[in-house]
Amino acid sequence: MIIKNSGLALYLHIPFCLKKCNYCDFVSFPYRRDRLKKYISCLASEISLSSEKLGINGCKVGAIYLGGGTPSLLQPEDLAEIIRAIKNNFDINEPCEFTMEVNPETVQYNKFKEFKDLGVNRVSLGAQSFNDKTLKILGRVHNSRQIYIAYETLRKAGFENINLDLMFALPGENLLDTEYSLREAINLRPGHISYYSLTIEKGTEFYEKRNSLKLPDDDLDYEEYSKGIEILENSGYTHYEISNFAKPGFESKHNKIYWKNLPYIGFGVSAASYLRRGRFQNTSSLYEYCDKINQNILPVSYSEHLTAKFAKAEHLILNLRLLKDGVDKNLYYIRFGTLPEFDFYETIEKLKSLHLIKVEPGKILLSRKGVFIANSVFTEFLP
Repeated sequence: MIIKNSGLALYLHIPFCLKKCNYCDFVSFPYRRDRLKKYISCLASEISLSSEKLGINGCKVGAIYLGGGTPSLLQPEDLAEIIRAIKNNFDINEPCEFTMEVNPETVQYNKFKEFKDLGVNRVSLGAQSFNDKTLKILGRVHNSRQIYIAYETLRKAGFENINLDLMFALPGENLLDTEYSLREAINLRPGHISYYSLTIEKGTEFYEKRNSLKLPDDDLDYEEYSKGIEILENSGYTHYEISNFAKPGFESKHNKIYWKNLPYIGFGVSAASYLRRGRFQNTSSLYEYCDKINQNILPVSYSEHLTAKFAKAEHLILNLRLLKDGVDKNLYYIRFGTLPEFDFYETIEKLKSLHLIKVEPGKILLSRKGVFIANSVFTEFLP
């Protein structure tokens, strides 16, 4: 019923970059045109193979997301091959939100005009900062001038739905630096802004240099987040998810499928899926991925079936990220045959007493205080 009503979300991982950023822990490889073409062929084959073996052939699709890596390294013929595979195996809801992650240095008018004609109708532009010094520290290929040029080019190519990715708590920056980037982004008037804190992940260059990086302390991190919320809300953006802000009509449909804990299927190296209370993830080896596809074997390297207790906890955690919608008690009952207060009575009472959540007749929401320590709130629900 959930798939029928909302449609699956499809995620496609394009794991190639001109250069890996210093903070990035996503699976990616150096870009070569021949490797990308071979990969696209495997990706198209996986779409057909998965739809058959998972029993989802012909299912409705509510949103499509091309992430990476750098999906904007694709050529129109690559995208056309991917779209053919999707249309041959799924029933795409119209209008379907179709997002492509984009790096500024890869934006070209003619190519993106063709992407638009092929069906891409939402672009997520990875700006990260408008401070050139910071961009160099982050290991970004582009500079701030290229952000403005790319944004204007995307508008000319016909894209009305644009997200800008921005980071705060960046090395060497202060509150004024962060404010500057935010205001520059707002001045471009995108429909959506993602505003999230830098995290230092294992396996990244930043992790190796973590002791020498001039990172902001917790107080400055809090101040930058709090000030960012204030600036964005005063500029007409609704704070609808912990790290996401949107003008009316521009909330991310794809990501809301994740946060509402609805089914999604991931294709490509390291892509993750969630279906029928099962979670599974593809291999992160490019060679193994293509080898298994060529043998008509799903390239899954990890899978688990969630226990009822964990499935309920995860549902609450994901739904609480949505600051306006929160946990819909009626939908929780339809899904699990019980209510959150019954399953998590002690936890809910504790978080209520600490003023970290609000319990209303039909929903449960993070409080303003809870938003700032959301991860600590979420941990309380885990078995």
